[in-house]
Amino acid sequence: MKPEDKKNRSAELRELAHELKDAFDAVSPFIEKHTAVVCPECRQVCCRDKHGRPDENDLVFLRALGEEMPDGRTERGESEPCRFLTETGCSLQRWRRPFRCTFFFCAPLLKSLENDNAKLYRAFVQYFQHLVQARRRLLESRAVPDQVCAP
Repeated sequence: MKPEDKKNRSAELRELAHELKDAFDAVSPFIEKHTAVVCPECRQVCCRDKHGRPDENDLVFLRALGEEMPDGRTERGESEPCRFLTETGCSLQRWRRPFRCTFFFCAPLLKSLENDNAKLYRAFVQYFQHLVQARRRLLESRAVPDQVCAP
C-alpha cells in the first residue's frame, strides 16, 4: 500500500471511529437512565468478566481513535463479576466498553426501555440502529489492524 493510501485509509478509519463514538454517546444517556433503575435491583448480575474483555473488533475501533488498549490481564475468572462493575454501574465510558456490553439487554432492562415514553424509545431505537450501522461501516472499511495509524 502506498504511503498516501495508508494515510487516507487511516483518516477514513478515524472518521468512522469518531462517528461510532458519537453514536455511543447519543444512546448512552437513555440506556443509563434505565440501568440506574434496573441493575441495582438485580439479583443475578449479567456483567461477567469474560464480557468485559475486548475482542479484535473492539480493538480496531479503539486503535482507529488512537486510544490506549485496555489491559487484558486479570486474575478474575470468566464467570466472576466484571472487573469494571462498580456499585453505580460500569466504570468505563460506554464507548470504551466491549460492544457486547452495549448490545446486550436482559429481559428486565429491555422491558424498562420499552415502557419509557414511546417517542423517546423510538428515537433510541433509531440512534441504536445508527450505532450498529456505524460499527459495521468501520469494520468493513478497516485495514489490517496493525496498519491503522494513530492520529
